[in-house]
Amino acid sequence: MFAPTLPLAAATREARFLPFCVGCGMRLPELRAHALACPHCGVELVRADGTRASASPLTKWLHAAASAVVPGAGQALNGQLGRGLFVLLTCWLVVPWIWGIADAWRTAQRAALAPLPR
Repeated sequence: MFAPTLPLAAATREARFLPFCVGCGMRLPELRAHALACPHCGVELVRADGTRASASPLTKWLHAAASAVVPGAGQALNGQLGRGLFVLLTCWLVVPWIWGIADAWRTAQRAALAPLPR
């Protein structure tokens, strides 16, 4: 359940978590990088960089790549069907297609940094 103390070099490579739980306020022990929830109350953890523990760092890149291959696909993956349809219908202009790639990346990044629901 809890990770043993790692050497300093290995510990700096792993994602670090805040020392206190946002939900219950308990001090957290040293957790593994893939830990998703507080062992005391089960609230989702937040990494030290502000991203949710359940958010993959590759999500934003995958959404941008999907939007580059199929215009509007990144917006659809982000749950923005109207924007995705707009980009798909106007991609022949090229500028909306490029904007769609950047927008898919930016929206996925914003979703990873979104505050936890209470």
